[in-house]
Amino acid sequence: MKMDNTTVIDFLTKEDHTNKLVRERLLAPIVYLIIVLIIGIPGNTFVLIIYRNCNNNVYRKIIWTIGALDLVFVMIGSPFNLGRMFNYYNFKSLRACQVIAGMLDAGIITTAHLLMLLSVHRFRQVCLPLGRQLTLTTVSYFIAGCFAIGVILGIPQIAVFQPLATTDLGNNVTGYSCSVGWKDSPQSWKNYNTFLTSIFLLYALILLVLYILIGRTIQIQKNKRKKELQGKQLQPAKSTNDSHKMTKIAFTVSTVFAFSYLPLFVNEWATKGLNEKKMDLFTFSLLKIVQRAYLINHVVNPFIYATFDRRFRHQVKHLIVYRRMHKEKVCDSDSSATKPSTSATSV
Repeated sequence: MKMDNTTVIDFLTKEDHTNKLVRERLLAPIVYLIIVLIIGIPGNTFVLIIYRNCNNNVYRKIIWTIGALDLVFVMIGSPFNLGRMFNYYNFKSLRACQVIAGMLDAGIITTAHLLMLLSVHRFRQVCLPLGRQLTLTTVSYFIAGCFAIGVILGIPQIAVFQPLATTDLGNNVTGYSCSVGWKDSPQSWKNYNTFLTSIFLLYALILLVLYILIGRTIQIQKNKRKKELQGKQLQPAKSTNDSHKMTKIAFTVSTVFAFSYLPLFVNEWATKGLNEKKMDLFTFSLLKIVQRAYLINHVVNPFIYATFDRRFRHQVKHLIVYRRMHKEKVCDSDSSATKPSTSATSV
C-alpha cells in the first residue's frame, strides 16, 4: 500500500480481540500520560503566575519562558501521545503524525537552547562576575533566537515525510502507528535524527563542563569566605545564598533534562530489531513509558523550584489557600443571598 504526505490511509477492520489486546498492554502507559497531564498543567501554571513579574530579573525571565513552553508541551504532547496509544495500530493520518511530531521536536530543541542560555548565564555570573552580563534587553533577543532555532530545526520532521511504522498483525492485516520505525524510514530522516542526537550529546557535555566549573568556583569562594568570616560569627550575605539557590535550580533542571531525554535520542538504536509482539506485558508497558520519559522534564520543574526556593513554596501555598478562601467566601455570599431575612419571615 503506497503512502505519501497527503494520503489518509484506509485500514482493514481489526478483530475485536486485537483492539482489546492493545488496550490491555497499553494500560500502564496511558495511566502515566494521564498523570503527566494532571500534574503538568497546574504545576506549570503556578510557575507562570508566581514568576509573571519577570521584567526585572534575567534569571526569572528565562525560567518563566521555560515554564510557558513546558505548559504548552504538556497540553500538546500528552494528548497527542494518548491519541497514538488509543490508535496504536490504526493511526490514519500520516500528515498529523508529521506535523505534531515536528512541533514537539521544535519544543524539545527550544527547551535545550533555553537551558543552555540559563546555564551560560549562571556561569558568567558565578565564574565571570566582572565580565559583561546578560541584560533584560539582550536576554529577550537570545530567547527569541532559541525559539527561532527550535522552529528551523523542527521543520525537517515535517518536511522529510517519513512513513508510519508498520506492524504485521497476521491474517494479511497490517497495522500503522505514529511511532516511526528505523527500518521503514528514508536515509534523510535517519541523518536528521543522527544530527539531533549529536546536538543533544554535545549540549549535555557542555552543560557538564559548565557546572563543573561553576561548582569549582563556588567551592573556592565558599572556602575563601569561610576564612574571612572565621571568628567573626557572621552569616553569609543574602545575595550569596540566592546565587547558590539559583545555581542549584539551574543544575537540577539541566540534569533532569539530560536524563529524561536520553531514552528518546537513543531509542532508534536501542530498540532496533526488537519484536514488540513477542514482549511480555511488563516489558512492553515499561518500554512505552521509557520512550515517553521526556515528558517528565516538562512536569518536574515546579517541584524543583519548590525544593530549592522557599519563597516559591510559600507563594504556591498562598495561591492555594487564597483560592480556597475565595471559594468559601463566594459560597458564603451565595448562601447569604438565598437565605430569607428575619424581618421577611416575621412578616
